[in-house]
Amino acid sequence: MKVKYFLVLLFCIMSQGLLAQGSAADSLNAAKALNVLVTICRAVDFSDPMVSKLGTFYKAAPFIVYRGDDKIRAWKDFTNYENADEKKGVDQICLRINQTLSPGSDFKIVKYSTEKESEGIWHVLTVSYNKKGGIKKAAFAFLKINNRFGLGDID
Repeated sequence: MKVKYFLVLLFCIMSQGLLAQGSAADSLNAAKALNVLVTICRAVDFSDPMVSKLGTFYKAAPFIVYRGDDKIRAWKDFTNYENADEKKGVDQICLRINQTLSPGSDFKIVKYSTEKESEGIWHVLTVSYNKKGGIKKAAFAFLKINNRFGLGDID
């Protein structure tokens, strides 16, 4: 009987710790979104007919936060690749990802943190990678929109 109470108490303490630190599921889902986005940007399937119809990085748009002039959508929606300005932004982000995390090189997530800003809660993944023989770091900041994570900034 004491073991049962101990296990319940232990579960409650662990649950409180996770809530205080931010959801472990959020960090995992932000990491998954980063991995999917990096894969999309690195490995374009040019045999995909949608690539020639829509553009090189069309698959990345649902993983990138809209940051444009429309105040209703800004920081609350994902990019629309069929819009010329948004398409240009998505392409620039994928090119920046490919320049930062060179295709064929590995990266490692070394830190997860959250920051509350006016746009919402940012889920920041700091990654380390090897570039020109040295270890570099970059931060990828995600916002959670409708239970999905979208990249909003790269530092």
